[in-house]
Amino acid sequence: MKQVNDFLASKYSEYLKELRETKAFTPFMPYGWFRAPTTVRLDAEFGPQQMVYRDLAGEAARDLANGINHLINLTQRLGVWQKVIEGLDVLEKGEILHEFVQDLASTALLSPYTLKARFYFAAAHLSHQANCVLQGEKWSDDFDTLPEDWKINEEWACKLAKPWRSWKKLIRVLNRVDAGDYKSTTDDFRNKHTHRFTPHVELGITQMMKRLPAQGGTNPRYGIGGSEPIKLETAVRALKSQCLHLSKCYGEFQSLVDEQGAALFGDAYD
Repeated sequence: MKQVNDFLASKYSEYLKELRETKAFTPFMPYGWFRAPTTVRLDAEFGPQQMVYRDLAGEAARDLANGINHLINLTQRLGVWQKVIEGLDVLEKGEILHEFVQDLASTALLSPYTLKARFYFAAAHLSHQANCVLQGEKWSDDFDTLPEDWKINEEWACKLAKPWRSWKKLIRVLNRVDAGDYKSTTDDFRNKHTHRFTPHVELGITQMMKRLPAQGGTNPRYGIGGSEPIKLETAVRALKSQCLHLSKCYGEFQSLVDEQGAALFGDAYD
């Protein structure tokens, strides 16, 4: 046991040294850019909507930035571990993967889907409040216009944000997040992790027994084969691409908020 602990400690020290010397592959998302009025008159024409929008937008800006920056950080850390495990034998790799890597990789690989859903959630809520400016007396706040939070999805975000020019660019870049290429490269990790058995990273085969359509027939059959692990190098490469897409999403989200903020707050929006 002591020998294993000493090995892990030495490799973690190597990891920390390499991490300190590694340059970021993309900038982190900015904070503090959303500056709506700190004081809102509730008796003004759009006062209640201005107050709700201000607080929702501030939280969304922080949460989305934190989420994307966390994924950038996780991806960078996984890239360093990729270097550290090079040349190690299977047993040594297994110790490091179990102790340091699998949980990091799982969180990172699940994040593009999660962050994409958060963009939809934020865009739906913010657009609903800002739409009061476009719709005037026709605007209403009910569950037919915007459903309960757990029902909000891409369809609702598109419906509510469609009137705003900036949405077209935002949805275009959002469609590149957790898209078919990412799912194919990562062997549909998110779906398997959530609904089947969690795939492994670098080492370890999962779901040895699979139920598949029979060749030349309609009845299913069970076959032995299993799913290969996702190579760490492959995961890091795919995650870097997702981080770049998400960074563009955040920039377009800023444009959407700026457009809606100007309409809702007028000259008071900075």
